Amino acid sequence: MPKIVPIVEGDGDFQAVPILLRRALAENLNNYAWEIARPKIAHSLPALRKRLSDFIRYAQMEPDCGAILILLDLDDGCPKEQACLLVEEIRKEYLRCPVAVVLVHREYEAWFLASAESLRGYHNLQEDLHPPESPETIRDAKGWLSEHMPNGIIYKETSHQPAMTTQMDFELLKSRSRSFLRLLHALEQLTNSAMPHVTPDDCG
Repeated sequence: MPKIVPIVEGDGDFQAVPILLRRALAENLNNYAWEIARPKIAHSLPALRKRLSDFIRYAQMEPDCGAILILLDLDDGCPKEQACLLVEEIRKEYLRCPVAVVLVHREYEAWFLASAESLRGYHNLQEDLHPPESPETIRDAKGWLSEHMPNGIIYKETSHQPAMTTQMDFELLKSRSRSFLRLLHALEQLTNSAMPHVTPDDCG
């Protein structure tokens, strides 16, 4: 069975992204023909760029690697512009499978803010939790989550991120997050093509 090999940012993503991708494949694409490989941790977009060739090579060495998904936070800047810059760099690499780049506007936790109603009363969050306006413009989504927990409790990536990923409402996300829609589109592109290429395809 072919595998999608994720390249992610940190320890919380290492645990949460496989859950996210399995849910997305099953719930949005009705696709059960792919597995999710153990993620590679890049730590940040600048760190990935410094060792891009190594990460692409390591990912393609994964047994049954059928596609690579780069999913990282972008604290500042335009996700599309930065994704296109990275795409141009990846196109210079030797590719044996399709590669997709998805940069989350601000941070992964912005998706929890966008689906806040589905997390009410769980994971120490308030019972009357409401999403902020424009969730992907919040600069510190982790801090926002901590502010909506009881005093003395703070958001912790390694414990909260996988749990909230399991529970967050994808329908709410699709209506409020462009970067989440981009992820779903990227998964569809990856799983429908066996030819080596890099997406987004509208980067020139």
